[in-house]
Amino acid sequence: MTKIFLFGSNSIKNEFRTLLKDKAEFTNTLDNKVTLVIDSTNYPASKKRDNIETIDKHCTASIPVLTSSLCIPVSEQSTYSKLPARLIGVGLYDTFSGAGRIEIAPSKITDAAILKNAESILSELGIAFSSVPDRTGLVFPRIVSMIINEAIQVYSEKIASKEDIDTAMKLGTNYPFGPLEWADRLGIELVYNILSALQRDFGEDRYRPHPAMKEMVNLKQKFYS
Repeated sequence: MTKIFLFGSNSIKNEFRTLLKDKAEFTNTLDNKVTLVIDSTNYPASKKRDNIETIDKHCTASIPVLTSSLCIPVSEQSTYSKLPARLIGVGLYDTFSGAGRIEIAPSKITDAAILKNAESILSELGIAFSSVPDRTGLVFPRIVSMIINEAIQVYSEKIASKEDIDTAMKLGTNYPFGPLEWADRLGIELVYNILSALQRDFGEDRYRPHPAMKEMVNLKQKFYS
């Protein structure tokens, strides 16, 4: 049975345990008996670096590492590791399993054999995946974060209520959730960090988080209780 070691937030760890119940063994011991390492940490960079350095100390080069890369692309994470060829980016966030598919993003130096092994493990575990380029935010999280940012601007300008914004988007686009509902599900702090990383990487104002979003992060607020 696949033996998995999990780093990161407790909520995502629990989501994996529920998703893979009876399909995988979860261990609290990081060693060479582990089949797959998953790090759902998205920020800060110092924590991500610490996790990767710990993995380097305890696991051989052949063990695949799926490392969430929504705020820090794998190319950047590779600078933290002595064994960067085993790092594979993945998009992990609260409620990720509800999407029915995850995004994986190998870097240009990810070892082909390790990538193939990781893909085989995911397939055996029944986890659907799509390969995407190694870029900040990947695809879905990047797009939905920008939609959330625009919705927050509309809400802060009192153009419409939060309920009306979410209802309009669900009815108009057939989204399963409105953008402000999505902000709560993903976590406003993650959305803020994705946008901040995009602005840093591209230097474009279109990615700048709205001030109201930063205020919500500081005050640990949600749109819905």
